Amino acid sequence: MASTAQVKSVEFSDINGNKGLLFQHTLTQVDEKTPESSSDKLENDDPPAVVTLDGKTLFEFKTSVDGLSNQARAEFATERIKEVAEDRSLSMDDLQIKNIDGIYIINVKNNMMLSFIEADAKANDKPLDQLSKKYAEIVKNAIIEYRQKRTFSYLGTRGLLTLLSTILVIFIFRFLNWFVPGASRRILQGRSFLFRTLRIQNWTLISVRRQKRIAILLLRVLRVIIILVVLYFYVPLVLSLFPQTERLGKSVFSSFFGALGQVWSGFIDYLPNLFLIIITLVITHYSIRLCDPFFKAIEEERLTIPGFYPDWAQPTYKLTVILIAGLASAMIFPYLPGFNSPAFQGISILGGALVTFGGASTIANLIGGFVVIYTRAFQIGDRIKINEYRGVVIEKTVLSTRICNGNNEIITIPNSILVASTIINYSATIRDLKQPLIIETTITLGYDVPWRLVYETLMNSALETTDILHDPKPYVWQTSLDDFYVSYELRVYTNKTKSVAIGDIYTELHQHIQDKCAEVGIEILSPHYAAVRDGHQNTIPENYLPKDYQAPGFRLHPLESFFKQDIEKDS
Repeated sequence: MASTAQVKSVEFSDINGNKGLLFQHTLTQVDEKTPESSSDKLENDDPPAVVTLDGKTLFEFKTSVDGLSNQARAEFATERIKEVAEDRSLSMDDLQIKNIDGIYIINVKNNMMLSFIEADAKANDKPLDQLSKKYAEIVKNAIIEYRQKRTFSYLGTRGLLTLLSTILVIFIFRFLNWFVPGASRRILQGRSFLFRTLRIQNWTLISVRRQKRIAILLLRVLRVIIILVVLYFYVPLVLSLFPQTERLGKSVFSSFFGALGQVWSGFIDYLPNLFLIIITLVITHYSIRLCDPFFKAIEEERLTIPGFYPDWAQPTYKLTVILIAGLASAMIFPYLPGFNSPAFQGISILGGALVTFGGASTIANLIGGFVVIYTRAFQIGDRIKINEYRGVVIEKTVLSTRICNGNNEIITIPNSILVASTIINYSATIRDLKQPLIIETTITLGYDVPWRLVYETLMNSALETTDILHDPKPYVWQTSLDDFYVSYELRVYTNKTKSVAIGDIYTELHQHIQDKCAEVGIEILSPHYAAVRDGHQNTIPENYLPKDYQAPGFRLHPLESFFKQDIEKDS
């Protein structure tokens, strides 16, 4: 079967009169019985390309021709249509469709814009003349619309709309800035007929003041939401009013609603998990809220539990909150978005490593803090001694304890050290046992001083001291009978362990001991001395000796014989 081929060249001229070759197309004529050749197949590996004007899609090329791809044809057509649209001397009434040897050309006053061949008709499943008319009408309407949007009347109208919308937005903002503060003041200063305290017996769940604060917070949040919504719709609206920014405005809208659609779809899929999380959070919130008044009632001793001390209330409340929050977190985490993602798992591993390697001392101090609290070793204001540190407790936390010593130095001691140390509390006896504190001091005197006189002198010294109690009375112990002296321990009572330093009491007591001993003729000497004596001098107190007792003279005959022996040796 015979076939003939003829090459047709299509030229164009632009609005400046320049001419050029658009493409060369091979027209092949075959016998009706000739099988369809590969050049006539509709299958085309070249993807379709769209023709646009002012960002609006007009149509698309689906079939390439010899030497030109769909993209090249679309770019050329887009450029030519825009040139014609910007040239207002070319009237759309002059738009024509010409058929040159089976090639349909759309032009305006011999300024070609588009050309179509039989392959385009087959690709769109429509006769070539109808396809050309359809696309010519689309291009004509698009050019007319393009020109109308760039007229002074159109731009003036859009400018006026922009001004009105701007005034409306400013009015909304000013109204919100006036209304929200005014409404907040009315809520705070007005009567409480709109608010009622929520109570369960004597426990206040939500007070009127807190309800007012919540209402004011909701007003402020609502104002921010309204401002963001207004701005979001105002900016794309203004941009879409002008052809130069219309594409940007539409892209903002499409992007927003596209993202909103994705968010909404994800939200719908996540609703079951979200419902479980909300239920858990609500139960957790109200469990914590109920614990607060319960432990406050214990702290204020309005509610008593045998064996549970009031000073345990706040630490137990904090520990309970931590346990409730930890349990809620363990229940919520598996339902969080991205829980099984590598990023979430990596953060969890990192957090565990930080706690393991860097938080050992912190955990030790934390545990030590709770041990100190529940052993009731001391309280705020107690005067204590920890190792070599002595002072008044000014702060007690779960990690450390701070005391102020007599030099007004603040000493911070980690709780882990407190657990391993011996704590002496000078204030706990008065607070817990309702008994005064006993402090003692020791004095040593020789055997020649009558012990009854020593007792009386030390007792009088104690009673003269300001912060020592007369009831119970002070008393004296003889703690030891040593080689050269007797140890007397004066024990006195005081209840001024918080307001007065122990050192101040000791200082005044020692002053009075010195004064009283001097008054009765007791000489406080160091008992570690040796007297040169011959054994006849008696050290028994005078009231135990006979009335006619006289101390014997000092005999030196043992020394005389000793010296005589030395003289004889020397001679």
